[in-house]
Amino acid sequence: MKLEINKTSFKDAIKFLEKDDILGKYVKNIEPPKININEDYFFSLCRYIIFQQLSIKSASATFSRFISLLNNNISAEQVLKQTENKLKNTGMSFKKVEYLRILSQSFIDNSSFVGLKKMSNDDVIKTLSSIKGIGTWTAEMFLIFTMGRIDVFSNKDIGLLNAIKIIYDLDERPNFDEADKLAKRWSPYRTIASLYLWKILEGEDFDW
Repeated sequence: MKLEINKTSFKDAIKFLEKDDILGKYVKNIEPPKININEDYFFSLCRYIIFQQLSIKSASATFSRFISLLNNNISAEQVLKQTENKLKNTGMSFKKVEYLRILSQSFIDNSSFVGLKKMSNDDVIKTLSSIKGIGTWTAEMFLIFTMGRIDVFSNKDIGLLNAIKIIYDLDERPNFDEADKLAKRWSPYRTIASLYLWKILEGEDFDW
């Protein structure tokens, strides 16, 4: 049984995090973050691939053009109907175009990965990471924003690392292993802690 985000678990997470010696003061003084779960697996993975290594503003613009190109019909079949140049003209690199085409074929070949919902976090990451273009970060964003898993921390997310630097008053950003160790104190609610960290970094009016 996998704990997922719902109203009760969100409230429990906030109560838990308020008691934390490091993050607690922020949780008490910041409006609770909002999160919208999009359960469309293919749509979500396209979005996460496009957002890889880009600013939120730049990636959002590219993704909007991608949606318009497909006439709001985001499906594996529709992606494969587009030429590489049309996809690239949305603002994507040829490498990301390649990744989206591979993802599309993978969804057609694997019945849209219907078995993911029953998998553990580690198995979801392993399954998705077997697709070229999807790494650990992308799979973790999928766990958070598509599957609604409540105890996920992405130690390769630069935003989270920068936020940890702020709240711990560190001289430099922690490395991946250091961030993982620091974040363990927020388990079993590391997803909610991450939402607060992103909000601390981006500003109080920031929500996903």
